[in-house]
Amino acid sequence: MKLRYILTLLLMLCICASRADEGDTIRVTFNGGEAQVSIPSSAQVVANVEGAHVSLTSTTSIEEYVYALSGSTPDGSLTITGTYKLTLLLQGVNITSGRGAAIDVECGKRIAVIVANGTENWLTDCPTGVQKAALYFTGHPEFEGNGTLNVTGLVKHAIAAKEELKIKRSAGTINVLGAVGDGIHCGKGKALNEHNYFEMNGGVVNITNIGGDGIDSDDFGTMSITGGSVNVNVSGESVSGLKSDSTMTISGGHMNIMVDGNDSEGVRTNYDAHLLGGQMDIVVSGSGSKGIKSKDKANGMVHDGGRLTLGGSNITIYSYGSDLMNADSTETKIRAISADRTITRSAGDIEIFAYGSVHSPYHTDSTEVVTGGTLTIHRAPWPFYHGEFEHSMTAHVSAVLFSGLPILVSKNLAIGAFIQGKCVGVATDGYLRIHNLTTEDDIVTFRGYDFSTGEYYRLAANQPIRFSPYSTIGGPSAMERILLRARLQGDVNIDGSVSIGDVTALVNIILGKEEDEFGMADVNEDGEVTIADVTTLVNIILGR
Repeated sequence: MKLRYILTLLLMLCICASRADEGDTIRVTFNGGEAQVSIPSSAQVVANVEGAHVSLTSTTSIEEYVYALSGSTPDGSLTITGTYKLTLLLQGVNITSGRGAAIDVECGKRIAVIVANGTENWLTDCPTGVQKAALYFTGHPEFEGNGTLNVTGLVKHAIAAKEELKIKRSAGTINVLGAVGDGIHCGKGKALNEHNYFEMNGGVVNITNIGGDGIDSDDFGTMSITGGSVNVNVSGESVSGLKSDSTMTISGGHMNIMVDGNDSEGVRTNYDAHLLGGQMDIVVSGSGSKGIKSKDKANGMVHDGGRLTLGGSNITIYSYGSDLMNADSTETKIRAISADRTITRSAGDIEIFAYGSVHSPYHTDSTEVVTGGTLTIHRAPWPFYHGEFEHSMTAHVSAVLFSGLPILVSKNLAIGAFIQGKCVGVATDGYLRIHNLTTEDDIVTFRGYDFSTGEYYRLAANQPIRFSPYSTIGGPSAMERILLRARLQGDVNIDGSVSIGDVTALVNIILGKEEDEFGMADVNEDGEVTIADVTTLVNIILGR
């Protein structure tokens, strides 16, 4: 009897809870050029609907309402105004705004943003508006739910919050598909304000096609990442993949950052950076660019910084480019890792591939304190910066050295592509982007460099390779790749030996009777095929 009573009581509580949830939910359904709004009679919310543009005003100061959105509109928007915290539930909504932000939450409190499990949600703002973001909050949003949110900002940022912004451990996927400004932006410009920060504990964030920073904790804001995955691809001058105006702390997760532009950074803090865990893969290209930069920037209340702590993050940085000559004739150095003050290294594995300037890729303006961790720097055998070129193509390659064993993917082997003696591309993983100033079908030759031994190799492809803009040769699988074989210097006719037959072949190439399809005729490696190569070849044959 007692058990039946308890079960009945639990059932009644569930029914009451269900009714209470229904009473707290305001539903907005978009359908083309119209929107339907359902507001429970007990809710202190007033709606104004013009076509598919919805404005909701809440007067409660004690009740947290749930705003559930669904449906699709090519010309709509949602604005929520209130003074109390709320929940924004995205249940498969697609909003392209015709006036301002797609969603504007004018509430200075906590906003729980739940992206419903299994749903796909799309938000795009109006290209002629003056809004700060396609998805904007005056308060502090907290993202959760295992669905997918796709956002495009056509005026400024894609996602922005005036205060802090948090991505919780239970979050799904956030895709920033484009933005004129930052992908994700937070901060409101008040020094020593505890509500200025970006925090990420889980989920996946993908950011591409933007004109500003990937993630920017602005206006004295801090940044903390403990888990999840961040994939950022940005291009432009003076932009960053991850940026904080104050302290940055990364203790977990995977950061995959690609930045292309002069004077830009993969990771930047204007105070101190503490990289304590997780994996960071960074590619930066552009004159004066930095992979990781900890800057001492006097800015109001934020100053006396510039320290970098490497305490457990495993970091791989590919650094392309050259030093930047500024308008005032000063020079900005390209660096993989740079700190204005002390670098403290106690744990973690750091590997740097410096393919640009010959200057130090790992640098501090002050001192370095080392108690642990590893640091490996691979310097480029051929300085290369793709920003010098206008056209490109892609090659998937593998190499066979004298051992006869193919090297499909190896960080120890750099493969360089050359056109007329100039390096036009470098790869260490079999994916080779080949660049050129023109669209001419120039012959592409290849060289190899073994980082572990310091040995150079001439590589001949298993088929003649000519530059063809915007094309792809080979494929990602082992069977599809272009095979490059190590060749002896002077083996012009590629028969495995250096003999008088190579002299004959070389002379024929100089006279235009034969073509140097595999780039072996430049025996002295001066970028030209002349009689000087014959002299060098004869000296090789004579053992000189």
